[in-house]
Amino acid sequence: MNRILILFLVTLSTTFAFGQSNEAYAQIQFQSFQEVLNYADKHAIHIQSAIIGEQMANAGSKEAKSYLYPSVNASAGYNNNLTLQPTLIPATIFNPAAPEGSFDELTFGQQHMYSAGIQTQWNILNFQKKFASQTADIVAKQSAVNTQKSKYNTYNILASTYYSILLTQESIRIFEENVQVSESIYNSTKEKYQKGILSEVELNAAEIKQLQNRKKLNQAITNLSRFYTQLQSQLNTNEQIIVSDRPQNFILTDTTLQATHPEINWQEIEVNKYESVLKQKKALLLPNISMAYQYNYNWASNEFMSFSNANKLPQQFFGVKLNIPVFSGFSSREKINQSEWELQQRQMQLENTKLVKQKEDEILLLDLKQYSKELSDNIKIMELTEKNDVHAVNLYESGITGLNNRLDKYEDLLNAQNTYLQSLAAFTLAQYKVYIRQIDFRSNNK
Repeated sequence: MNRILILFLVTLSTTFAFGQSNEAYAQIQFQSFQEVLNYADKHAIHIQSAIIGEQMANAGSKEAKSYLYPSVNASAGYNNNLTLQPTLIPATIFNPAAPEGSFDELTFGQQHMYSAGIQTQWNILNFQKKFASQTADIVAKQSAVNTQKSKYNTYNILASTYYSILLTQESIRIFEENVQVSESIYNSTKEKYQKGILSEVELNAAEIKQLQNRKKLNQAITNLSRFYTQLQSQLNTNEQIIVSDRPQNFILTDTTLQATHPEINWQEIEVNKYESVLKQKKALLLPNISMAYQYNYNWASNEFMSFSNANKLPQQFFGVKLNIPVFSGFSSREKINQSEWELQQRQMQLENTKLVKQKEDEILLLDLKQYSKELSDNIKIMELTEKNDVHAVNLYESGITGLNNRLDKYEDLLNAQNTYLQSLAAFTLAQYKVYIRQIDFRSNNK
């Protein structure tokens, strides 16, 4: 009967936490952590945002390269000279006998003016735009590395939530058994109390233990609901999630770390970017050559849309321009100096990042080894404590020992279980961290 009641409470609490009021939501079932990562790649907001940023950076790179190509523009126009402005010219031009200082008023031009033309501009040699294009290309690659970083950080957050779900579900299984045991102790104690064998103090002690175990179970159920809600938020979904996995199913067969850390990839591309920026700044001191060609054709007529008697006025020119920066107030030199210092900063940061991540990897592997040994020891301790608890049960049921000794041995078992769960948590999380570090995000991002 108690077993049925416990299962009912677990089912009721879990159903309430996952939103039974909205049955329209489908279910997502994960059987492994890799399935969570695959889902996150397609739905997690941070990863999707980074992918969009990568596409934007690629578009910026193409835009920067387009400035290296010649530009061609075509134009067409029409002007209606409603009033032609008169011009004063010396009268002696047409009449030498005209008085000095006299002017004739003449009007030049025609009312309707049509024009069409084509203009071409090409920077044949422009080092600034060339290096700016290279910098934009590096920024696009850096955006891809940013996606790697986003995946790495998101994976670690998901690992923490996922392992919390697994461990909480594992705890619930243990706590359910503890509730059964404490119920059995309480019922036995109550029966002996009614017969006058045990005191009210002993009955209260048994009931306290029963309430404590129920409290732990209810807390674990509430925590499980909270972790599932967090996982929904991190995966950007409202659908109900079910994780049918256990910590024991996740076993690392290889603990070598060969993949380059995404943070190191980021710092390397930072160095490349600032090297390109430095070249771009140095190009301020270099000359550039540009070429221009223009062809215009004009029609002038006093009648609208009449081209038969229109005056045709073609024009074209070709030019080459050489621009040599001679003196700019030393501003270009200072910009170069700033870029050199910035590059040196990035190089120092790269070397420091390599060292820090190397030490983090070493510590992670040390922790994994230590937690594995601790978990193995705690499993043995829990097994031995379970055997002692069985002996305590037999002695208590046969009347050889009292309730206090029975509860002491049971308390030892509860402490051993808590220690086991803590070491299982530390070991499982360390495994997930190693697993994520083994992912080659550079090849995974292609």
